[in-house]
Amino acid sequence: MKKLVRNSMLVGAAVLGIGSLGAVAQAATTPVTSTATADITPGTITLSSAPGFQFGTVAASANDISYTSTSTSGVLDIADAGTGTGYTVTVAASPFTATGGAALKNAQLILDNKEATPIKADDADNVSTPPTLVANLTLSSSPVTVLSAAAGSGVGAYTGTYGATDASLKVPAGNIGGSYSSTLTWTLANAPA
Repeated sequence: MKKLVRNSMLVGAAVLGIGSLGAVAQAATTPVTSTATADITPGTITLSSAPGFQFGTVAASANDISYTSTSTSGVLDIADAGTGTGYTVTVAASPFTATGGAALKNAQLILDNKEATPIKADDADNVSTPPTLVANLTLSSSPVTVLSAAAGSGVGAYTGTYGATDASLKVPAGNIGGSYSSTLTWTLANAPA
């Protein structure tokens, strides 16, 4: 009987040993974290180009008349390299004068942007809210706001486009024919709209 008990104990110990050999180690369940950092230094806001408007050669009139532009040169290019401070672009027009100094009296230059997307981001995946372009405005020697971005918007590069016929020149009766031009001054102010 002693021998039977002893053999049973040996068999039992062997079974326990085999059971422990088949055990699978458990992986730790606590996640390990790390960080990725980036220190992005804001750049500047720049206005690099602005459009011009051409009316071509037109006939003078004995009455009030409005001429429509026939072409546009250039686009309105603005870029905010990560400042997010907001900005405003204004435009002023000098009086139309001829080479000899004669003035086109009380003439009005009007911009009426009819483009489906007058201002758009240069990069299709830009995540910022675009600036706002004022579609219809009458220019004068005093600056008027043409484009603005509130703080936190207008970040990235944007292009404002005017079509060939998006400007008009209203000329009152009584003006003398001549070759007239006006200087448009586009000014960037780094201040939120």
